[in-house]
Amino acid sequence: GVFDQAATLYNLPSSFMVAITASVIPDISACKARRDGKGAGRIAESSMRVGMLLALPAGIGLAVLSSPIMYLLYSDTDHAIADPSMLILGIASVFVCVMLVCNSVLQASGFVNLPIFIMIAGCAAKLIVNNFMVRHVGAVGAAVGTLVCYVIVAVLELLLIKRVIPAAPEYTRVFAKPMVAAGVMGIAVWAVYGLLHRFLGNTLSAMGAIGVGVVVYAVLVVALKAISRQDLSLMPKGDKIAKLLHL
Repeated sequence: GVFDQAATLYNLPSSFMVAITASVIPDISACKARRDGKGAGRIAESSMRVGMLLALPAGIGLAVLSSPIMYLLYSDTDHAIADPSMLILGIASVFVCVMLVCNSVLQASGFVNLPIFIMIAGCAAKLIVNNFMVRHVGAVGAAVGTLVCYVIVAVLELLLIKRVIPAAPEYTRVFAKPMVAAGVMGIAVWAVYGLLHRFLGNTLSAMGAIGVGVVVYAVLVVALKAISRQDLSLMPKGDKIAKLLHL
């Protein structure tokens, strides 16, 4: 029950990937039909970058504010299990999002079965890690098993995309700027919460830290030019967002 509470929140970032994966498959398939390998590569790179711009702040936010969030939503739970589980699952949620976007890219490129075999390997690793960790550290070990599973799956799929897809995405352009923006946001959120918590209760401190994190991240994304008009075209109302950001 305690682990399930953390798992409910951990599933939220992956819900952001639905719109991206829904648009990636037909767009890449259309490029493949036209034999436009470079176009397919550009779409794959844009989809992965947008996915990271959404997943990284959500996952890092859940990890950095794991304890405040769990106290905010589940004050009566066993925080000795819930808080570290949420921290680990927050990090794992980023790799889940990577996996989902990679799956859509591979499927659209005609490699439908490969993600299934990779997922089987990840699940096997999860079972092994769970069997060992749960015995030694309890329910938190299940979160570790989940993290290990999706790290393996995400890394293998990223390597596979590099090998089998012509004009494969450049991972430096995909990950570098979103990671910088999300990392600075995480530090800001941690610092603001620590400062506010000296004077305010957990609820106001957590909400204030989240608000500051949103502003800091948005400013950094624009300042670093971490997203382009082409990237936003993969998102609902992307053209309007691009005009708002003057892209």
